[in-house]
This record gives sequence, structure tokens and C-alpha cells, in this order.
Amino acid sequence: MIRRSLLAAATAVALLAAACGYRAGYTPPVGATVGVAFFENLSKERDLDRDLHPPLSESVQRIVRAPLVHPERAEFRIEGRILDFRRRNGIRDTENRLLETGVLISVEARLVHTPLGATEPEVLRVVTVQDERGYNLDEGNGEAEARLRALRNISDRVVIDLFADLAWDAP
Repeated sequence: MIRRSLLAAATAVALLAAACGYRAGYTPPVGATVGVAFFENLSKERDLDRDLHPPLSESVQRIVRAPLVHPERAEFRIEGRILDFRRRNGIRDTENRLLETGVLISVEARLVHTPLGATEPEVLRVVTVQDERGYNLDEGNGEAEARLRALRNISDRVVIDLFADLAWDAP
């Protein structure tokens, strides 16, 4: 009985000790900062660049363990361009009335690193991400909500893809 209690206590202490070192998110080098620049909008959809910036900044704050600062003062900067925005063909009923449609958004993003004292920035990685979201025409704000869902998903994927190799500390 005492032996089981000691074994259980030792196991609990070992599990607690192992859990103390757990960290969520990607960790750039100590003291590094991250900035998010406004993306260039090459699509024909007006203000899409303005709509992308908040979810992208929120994704950085949620996923990357580094302070978010103005992009001009950041050591790591996310920049890029919105390549395309399309409304897709939808689903129609037997009388050819449109019932459901969707949006498709494509983005190219770069992770740029400017070490302290450096004059030339270095592009560490370039990714292209696209997302498609559908909506029913019965929904009042269907397109706006589908667009926002697509931008949030794109933002998470951009941050994860750009910072993926910073998930583990160097040996």
C-alpha cells in the first residue's frame, strides 16, 4: 500500500515537473518583436487590405510569443499582397434561382527579418494561402461573414506557415 502511494506521488511529481516547461505558440529569439504591415491589394475588391489587417494582427498575438509592434520598428515583419478575390458560382434551384454562393480569397505573405543594426532586410519565407467560404443567400450578412471567416482562416494559416520553424528552440 505504501509502495503504491509512493509510486503515485512520484508519478504526479514527474508529470508536474514536465508540464512546467510547456509553452504554446511559436517563439522567436528572445527580445525579438513582430510587426504586421498593411498588405497591397491587387484584387478588385475594395478595402480588403483594411479588412485583413485586424485578423492577421490578432493571429500574431494569439500564436506568436513576441510583442506586436509597429512594422517599421519590428525585427520580424509580415508583409504581402492580396492576389485575388472572387465570388464563386453557386448552387441554384430547379427554377435557376441562386440559393448559395461563396467567396474565394488568395494572399501571398512574406516573413521579413531585419536584425538590429542591419541595413538590408532578409526575406525568410514566402507563402501563398487561399480560402473559400460559402454562404446562403437567405443570410442577411452572408457575404460579409463568409469574407471575415475566410480572412481569419487565411490569417492563422499565414502566421503558422511563416513562423513554423520557430516552434522549437535550437539545440
